[in-house]
Amino acid sequence: MQANPSLCRDSGNIACIPRGRHNLDVPQPYESLEAELYDAFQESHGPSPELTLMKAFLEHHPGRSLEIGCGSGRLLGPLREAGFEVEGLEISADMIARAKPALQQQIHHGDMDQWIPREAYASILVPAFTLQLSADPLTTLKHWRGWLRPGSAIYLTTFMPYAELLGEFPEGEWYEDHKTTLPDGSHAVLETRHELQIEQQNLIRHHRYHIKQRPDATHECRQCIRWGEPVQWREWLEKAGFDVETQFLDWDESYIDDAPDPEQHEGIITTLGRVF
Repeated sequence: MQANPSLCRDSGNIACIPRGRHNLDVPQPYESLEAELYDAFQESHGPSPELTLMKAFLEHHPGRSLEIGCGSGRLLGPLREAGFEVEGLEISADMIARAKPALQQQIHHGDMDQWIPREAYASILVPAFTLQLSADPLTTLKHWRGWLRPGSAIYLTTFMPYAELLGEFPEGEWYEDHKTTLPDGSHAVLETRHELQIEQQNLIRHHRYHIKQRPDATHECRQCIRWGEPVQWREWLEKAGFDVETQFLDWDESYIDDAPDPEQHEGIITTLGRVF
């Protein structure tokens, strides 16, 4: 199903994935109940540590910026309210529809692997594991390089799926991943079943969303997440034309380690770089 072009700018650049199609070789959009519950699950964990880091990054790299995979604007909204000149890019029409009307006008609807901006940006922001949904992160980074002029910057956060790799969650079995209480008092639950493809460095996640008080409110989908160690992300960035300035772990700018202990490391990797 195509998105409603009235929800987004640059509708001519839309690269949509029809509902029901979940090709693991393309970015997978958040739709239906997954889109409806995404922010609620995120908010149940408290304030995002990324927001503080992204604000600091933008203060050091002023100018027009783009948040890739902005969803409904959970981070984009506060960044714009803080005075930063940030636009969003989002593949999911359902997520864009959940953004505030004024914010929708700042969100481009498109596939991060294909979309082309009208003019270059001073920086791009890639929070959470957005890049890891790409079938080929290196090719995607090279594509993004074309959106930036010399001296521009990139903020990138990825993660290592240590919980799955270390067997904390049983492979091939359903388990309760997230739950939260919605404003109307109903209970939302996310169940997950995963598969590991070690050689390809892929984590396949099957998701099952439902709201207990609404028997008809269910949604199933899957994601393919590509992972990499800290040094791999630096190598991919450098091959794509970026100069890595710093890389730190678990939201802590002083935590720098190429080979962290998985038992002590949350798996969050933040890399900051510039265009050559």
